[in-house]
Amino acid sequence: MTALLPVLTLLIGLAIGALVGNRLASHRSSADPLDVDRTRDIANATLAATMRELIDVNTRLQVEASARAAAEAAQQQKSVHDLVEPVGEQLARLDQKLNELENKRVEDSGRLNTSIGSLASLATSLHKETAELASAMKNTKVRGNWGELQLQRVIELAGMTEHVMYEQQEHIAGDGDAARPDMIVRLPDSKKIIIDAKSPMSAYLNAINATTDAEREQLLVKHASDVMAHVNALARKNYASRVDGSLDFIVMFVPGDTFLTAAFDANPEFLEHAIAKNVFPASPGTLIALLRAIAYGWRQEQLAENAAQVVALGKELYERVGVFTGHLQKVGTNLTKATESYNSAVASLETRVMPSARRFETLAVAADQALPGVSPIDVTTRQVSLPELETGSRSDS
Repeated sequence: MTALLPVLTLLIGLAIGALVGNRLASHRSSADPLDVDRTRDIANATLAATMRELIDVNTRLQVEASARAAAEAAQQQKSVHDLVEPVGEQLARLDQKLNELENKRVEDSGRLNTSIGSLASLATSLHKETAELASAMKNTKVRGNWGELQLQRVIELAGMTEHVMYEQQEHIAGDGDAARPDMIVRLPDSKKIIIDAKSPMSAYLNAINATTDAEREQLLVKHASDVMAHVNALARKNYASRVDGSLDFIVMFVPGDTFLTAAFDANPEFLEHAIAKNVFPASPGTLIALLRAIAYGWRQEQLAENAAQVVALGKELYERVGVFTGHLQKVGTNLTKATESYNSAVASLETRVMPSARRFETLAVAADQALPGVSPIDVTTRQVSLPELETGSRSDS
């Protein structure tokens, strides 16, 4: 509409100019100067009025166009705002989430650095303690004591009772070859299992401190060879023939899973060879399972013994109740006889003794007090009626 305004103004101006020209031409033809001047004034006034109207229209049109443009701009701005606002909210939430993640990352990074420092310190301390332990374990006596201590812990975890389920360091005599196994486990059926806890570990401890892979592998092979030699030594002791009730195998306790696993890895035939020699290698985990099974067998044996004692006590109590009821029946029978004898004595007293005694009263010999009367007993004893007594009396007859 704003673009058409100049064109409209031009057309109106041309129309007015044509009108004024026609008037001037007609007045020129009449050759009246006054009419020409009046016509010119009228044209000028008309032109001025038209121009004012055009200016008013133009102003009104501009105001309306500005208002429409402002409304359209506001509507467009609102539309854009409606479209952008959710994106802005999402961006604000995303920015907040990113800030939270960044703060958490910084916090976690600080904790991680602290944990890494603690782990590094712990690793250093553990390495030092491991080195000290490895150095101490190279002593044969210390290593043996440690193995026995580990075995004692396994026994406690399994719930075994000493002197009932097992014996420690029991001396076994022999022809010039006495032995003292670390443990003899007793089974409920009077059988026994021998457990030895003297496992070689020197080569394995040296392998831990090896500086090269080749040296470590060589020491691990030596460790497997040492354990194999110990298996052969245990097999030669032949505990099965020297300990009464011993099973035909011996348990070789290795106080750590790593020692046994290293021997298996270095010599895959180690386990088959040990079983063929009737020597069963056992780590703490497998030995706990074995001892727990034995302890469970002992508990079942104790329950069976208790059940047998309950049966024996019940049988004995039943027999004693039978004897007691027999005696009670005899007491009732004797009480009945005593009652009958008492009633007979009362009858004899009333019919024979009292009449003669009352004659002393008529002779004024008796005392002033009359003789008391004696009443008979009418209550009878109740007989014991039990099927068991009837069965017993029939069996006795």
